[in-house]
Amino acid sequence: MKRGATASWQRWTSPLHARLQPLRAQLQGRWRALSRRERGQVLAMLCVVTVAAVWLLGIKPALDTLRYWDGELPRLRSQAAALKDVLADVGGPAVVAGDAARDPAGRVRASLDAAGLAGAYRLSEAGAELQIEIERAADASRVAAWLLAAPGALGMTVNKAMLQRSEDAGPDGRNDVRATVALTARPQSGNR
Repeated sequence: MKRGATASWQRWTSPLHARLQPLRAQLQGRWRALSRRERGQVLAMLCVVTVAAVWLLGIKPALDTLRYWDGELPRLRSQAAALKDVLADVGGPAVVAGDAARDPAGRVRASLDAAGLAGAYRLSEAGAELQIEIERAADASRVAAWLLAAPGALGMTVNKAMLQRSEDAGPDGRNDVRATVALTARPQSGNR
């Protein structure tokens, strides 16, 4: 098997070898015609060109990338910390302690009040579904944070949520919204 592989390799390389043979002979003749000093200069030039190519193509781009990220990472870390603080301020408690004994409407009321939406909503029950209408314009970040966290923590599923941005900006330039949300209790699994 090795002989077959060697034979196919030689068949493939022999035309290439035949084409490069005159060029190789010409380069050897020119090399032999150079003096010892000139040969040293050519070798030194090849070393310099090789080192420059390795520097420009391999090392310098890697160092530039490291330098870029050394400057960028502290900025990204500070932005992540600021975002974490903002999300912690907006999040608010989704479920108030002692809510387990309340009915679903009571749990939702307590959760909305704890999220800073007290007095801005009207809650009504239609069969198994709870309808929440945020009638007075409320801070969009509070409403969104409540919608993302509270229903799941309360064991509820959001069936429908319609948010409408208020025409005027609220106090302090905040974005206010009005909302209509429909929730249903998730079915409890039989085996716990």
